[in-house]
Amino acid sequence: MSANKFTLKHHQIEVDYTVGITPGLTALTYKDGTTTKNFTSAQITTESTSLGSLVSVPLVISIDTGGERFGFFLPQLDVPSGKTEKFTSVGVYDKFSGPDSVPRTPPSWTCIDMHGTAQTVPVPLVAA
Repeated sequence: MSANKFTLKHHQIEVDYTVGITPGLTALTYKDGTTTKNFTSAQITTESTSLGSLVSVPLVISIDTGGERFGFFLPQLDVPSGKTEKFTSVGVYDKFSGPDSVPRTPPSWTCIDMHGTAQTVPVPLVAA
């Protein structure tokens, strides 16, 4: 079975992501030691690439002054129910300017190594 629950870590950064969870429920939680942000499926962008699935969320968004996104790659893993499989990945921070940013700065990316675990778990079908 394809894994659907992923936990990734890098120092104080921790990401918990469950694929296929009921719309409206928290599907991804991002923690960085001082901040915790929760995202529903509608707020998560997933793109299939030859490197795996690129999953990204907006950390800071301003239409006028820019913002920051965080993304990470997930491999396609088949993990039997009740088992856990370890994997490594990369996380990427994308900082960008908006039309009212002063001074204007070009986009920049910062990469981090991430270590994770993958599981296959049942997902809630209704909001709690």
